[in-house]
Amino acid sequence: MTNVLIVDAERVIRSTLKERLEYEGYVVDTAQSRSEATGKLERSAFDVMLCDISLPEKDALDLLSVAHDSCPDLPVIMLSKLKGLDVAIDCIRRGAYDYIEKPIDLNKLLNSIRDSLQVKSQNRATKQSSGPEVNTGNKPAVAAGDDAQFQRAVRQRVQPSQSDAMVGTSKGMVHVKSLIDKVALSDARVLVLGANGTGKELVAHALHDQSRRAGGPFIEVNCAAIPSELIESELFGHEKGAFTSAIKQRKGKFEQADGGTLFLDEISSMPLILQGKLLRVLQEREIRRVGGTKSIPVDVRVIAASNANLEEAVVKGAFRSDLFYRFAVITIDIPPLRKRPEDILPLARHFIAAEVGTGRPAPVVGAAAANVLLAYDWPGNVRELENCVKHALTFWQGGEITPHELPARIVEHQPSAEALGAGVAANASLKTFLKQKEKEYIGQILNASGGDKEKAAETLKVNLSTLYRKLSEER
Repeated sequence: MTNVLIVDAERVIRSTLKERLEYEGYVVDTAQSRSEATGKLERSAFDVMLCDISLPEKDALDLLSVAHDSCPDLPVIMLSKLKGLDVAIDCIRRGAYDYIEKPIDLNKLLNSIRDSLQVKSQNRATKQSSGPEVNTGNKPAVAAGDDAQFQRAVRQRVQPSQSDAMVGTSKGMVHVKSLIDKVALSDARVLVLGANGTGKELVAHALHDQSRRAGGPFIEVNCAAIPSELIESELFGHEKGAFTSAIKQRKGKFEQADGGTLFLDEISSMPLILQGKLLRVLQEREIRRVGGTKSIPVDVRVIAASNANLEEAVVKGAFRSDLFYRFAVITIDIPPLRKRPEDILPLARHFIAAEVGTGRPAPVVGAAAANVLLAYDWPGNVRELENCVKHALTFWQGGEITPHELPARIVEHQPSAEALGAGVAANASLKTFLKQKEKEYIGQILNASGGDKEKAAETLKVNLSTLYRKLSEER
């Protein structure tokens, strides 16, 4: 039996965690204060301790020291409502095995408990084989290294990269993720292209999260949402008295992003006169506040995004060619959802799980609903799919998700000619066209059925042997 001690001042959290851990087969005891926990640590042996960082009597980090004094190899997983990385880094440096933010992801917590027990067992085995003079201690989930490396490792564990939310195994998304991995560690400017709702902000976040600047700020500016007369002040800041409403000095987004990343969304909406000033900043790496005379150096990586064709904008004179080439050092083009249908159902399942939360069974998209999702063109892309899932869950009554829970406009949609002909040569015969669409449809139904061929055959209303024959013909 594995004994777990939960230390948390909130009764609801103690009872919820206790119930779930007991369901997993753990023997659980609880404490609501430092003194109560100290007493139980003195009287009983525990294999793992979960401890909230905010306790009524004293800093929980003091309890962490007490726990390690009484049992040096006791893994302690700290829990906290605090979102700052500084606390997580401090906890792990002072001996915590892991740090998990509230609200608690139960799956993440369970994995951390299992990992800590495995490490503890390995440590004991190493100690026994090496002799009594060796003390491996309680190794944290994040290995020590140089300070920057350590902080980056803690950050990635506590705040996973936004790339984790970029669900998709299509060729297009694999290419996008590969580009992110290749360019994240450089300071090269990146231009992210894609229609509205494809996830341009996610890409920008992922580039920042995986960069050497991840510990610095990530500042976003939507150039289309700021009036043209205010955008210069928004980007570069202003001095007191620079204009009528400038009652005090104000730092702009470039200064706020110093040491980190500045994300300029919808860059095509930036006025031409400001494009010239932005070009100078990129060249000189310094800004000048509105109404100011002093140049201020800034260390910022700039990522820009656009849903418009910037090359066409250059031809039309709406976007400066020299600024375009400054940004287009590396271009990441996110394909629209209609061009990667194999990602639709995995994305839907991802959004369902996110909405339902961990620790609860997530509803399954039924075959009929899956067919509706796969037949839709998704002009609003991933964002529209996410909203569709939220709509379905609002009306979900239990069991599988059916077309009845989906928005009417999606259920009633008729596939466009482009969608119907996707993947088929323009001069293909009718026989070739039908064969290709049959192949795609079988694949979609198999995907919706989770690979269950019997279920897929039932949905397709064909014999199982017929399905196997058609699958063999595809090879």
